[in-house]
Amino acid sequence: MLRKKQMLKKLHCALTILMLSVPLTAFAEKAYITEKLEIPVRSGDSRDYRIIRYLQAGAQVDIIETFDSGYAKIQDERGREGFVLGRYLVDRAPSFVIAGRLEAEVAKHKETIKRLRQDIDALTTQNESSGTALKNVKDQLARKESELNEFIATAGDSITLRNRLVALETERQVLLSDNETLRAEKLAAGDDSSKSWFALGALTLAAGWFVGLLMPRIRKSRVDTSL
Repeated sequence: MLRKKQMLKKLHCALTILMLSVPLTAFAEKAYITEKLEIPVRSGDSRDYRIIRYLQAGAQVDIIETFDSGYAKIQDERGREGFVLGRYLVDRAPSFVIAGRLEAEVAKHKETIKRLRQDIDALTTQNESSGTALKNVKDQLARKESELNEFIATAGDSITLRNRLVALETERQVLLSDNETLRAEKLAAGDDSSKSWFALGALTLAAGWFVGLLMPRIRKSRVDTSL
């Protein structure tokens, strides 16, 4: 047990001597030049060495090594090394640097928000226009279907009915063309309403199919009447 304590004591002494014999060292610790100050960078760790350059306030450097003289060996953002007084170095970016970064970030977010609002306004306008046109087409189609049902229920003259059916078919083709035009505009506006357009197209085609199905019956009714 005593031997173990002696070994630990020797190890502690050896570590203490090693720490005292080596300069205070930091492994590339980040630091900043303090606010509102331009500091000289010297070629050595005292005022006796010549000034090789100056660093502006807020410049970021890496601390390579510190010395008892109060100087620190640094490397700037361009990879150049030199010695500066350690009291001019701080571990956080100065307030004016942080403020500049925040202002740039705020400006960036404002620009993004402005662009998104413009996109939303443009899409809203296009969608409202397309939505109104779509409603008009649906209303027209509903009216024509109502007229068709009324004609079938009340028509007594086959020739008159046939002429009116031809007119209805012509109007149906116009509505179908309008439907395709609006569908193209809707897709160009980026609106995801393809299901609604598909349903409207199906409804229009169904009306046409119904008219086509009715035509042979009208001809048959005309023949029966003539007999």
